[in-house]
Amino acid sequence: MSELVETGFEERVISVEEFRKAPVRFLRAIMVLLSMAGLVFGGTLVLGYLVMSVMGVLGVVAEMPAYVSGYVLHGLFVLFLAYVMLRIGDLLVIGDTQAFSWTLYANVLYILVFLLVPELTVYVIPPCVLALLVLFLPGVRRLWWAEFKEDMKPRLKEMRYSLYLVGKSPLVVAGIAIIVGFTLVALFAADIAPYGPEQRIWEDSYQAPNPKHIWGTDDVGGDIFSRIVWGAQVDLRISVQIVVVALVLGTLIGAASGYYGGKLDELVMRITDVFFAFPGLILAMAIVMALGERSLDNISIALMVTWWPSYARLVRGQVLSEREKLYVEAARSVGASDSRILLFHIVPNTIQPLIVQATMDIGGVLLTAAGLSYIGFGPKAGVAEWGLMISRGQDYLLICPWISLYPGLAILLTALAFNLVGDGIRDIMDPKLRRR
Repeated sequence: MSELVETGFEERVISVEEFRKAPVRFLRAIMVLLSMAGLVFGGTLVLGYLVMSVMGVLGVVAEMPAYVSGYVLHGLFVLFLAYVMLRIGDLLVIGDTQAFSWTLYANVLYILVFLLVPELTVYVIPPCVLALLVLFLPGVRRLWWAEFKEDMKPRLKEMRYSLYLVGKSPLVVAGIAIIVGFTLVALFAADIAPYGPEQRIWEDSYQAPNPKHIWGTDDVGGDIFSRIVWGAQVDLRISVQIVVVALVLGTLIGAASGYYGGKLDELVMRITDVFFAFPGLILAMAIVMALGERSLDNISIALMVTWWPSYARLVRGQVLSEREKLYVEAARSVGASDSRILLFHIVPNTIQPLIVQATMDIGGVLLTAAGLSYIGFGPKAGVAEWGLMISRGQDYLLICPWISLYPGLAILLTALAFNLVGDGIRDIMDPKLRRR
């Protein structure tokens, strides 16, 4: 017994009994279980961040715990993956063979995400590994593996060509090397830095670079090298966090505005006009002051609020162009809903300019966040943050220039690296430049 199942633009004749067998039902049960775990974990992180933020504004707590603000982006990503896994379970029920490849991607991402949370690894990773094992059982593998390999051939070919183009550009390779280097420094700061982020050796104040302090010390005996290493954690985290949240928020708002049009589009565009009417730095300063406390968390919120309109405008323009193309009409003709067309067909075709813009914006956000810290809107004194370190060292430029020099170089190199990589990605993804 078989039936015709519509999935995307193709029609596949599949055996319904194949999808009702125990391995596939068991696979769907694992996906639902992992989805529920992700919803609980991600929801707890995001809700905790919101509650602590409100309590901070009301003055109930003096300072938000670092783990709450640090994992909010993690929680949002887990919530997204949990929703994807729930949708994959639904696709397994209707017999969509593409659901198996999505299962592979989702479980690999789940493992990578939860490796960052050692306390939950023992509970989440075993079900993911079990789902991957079920995927490759002979009875399940024959339902999707051949089609998956066929679909991957052109993608792998393009990926190899992209890597070849990257290798041809020394500047892009240098940018990637710098980013990887700073990322490793941030991840292994505790092993690299000889001193703690707020450790002070008062008798070593104002020391020039020497074997004990290779980049010297500041006015209160803080080791410059150690503070820059620890500062990499802070500055890279808030830069990536701000860009990712602004990117997701701007993409969703801009995509809905461009696709549905009408009053929604008019409202969104007028709101973005209001944001663009003010200089971004001035608006961010106003938002930080309105939040009532000068801190990195409030800088993050302010920059997220001021950065999303550029992504919304960019995505809206792309969606206006894509929604009139034939593949969208084809999706409508097979009964695909507006949300499916928008999220699974139109938005993926607008992702290339977004990747380029987001990569280059990380450097811009880093400069802006450091600038806000420099003028006094950043964290409290003593925190290892590059902008704050430059601000503290400006009074000693003539006698101790290394206090500001090295954090300034760290900001310069990181921002330059992201700009170089973003410029290289633009050239690689541009079809006109790609085939030169």
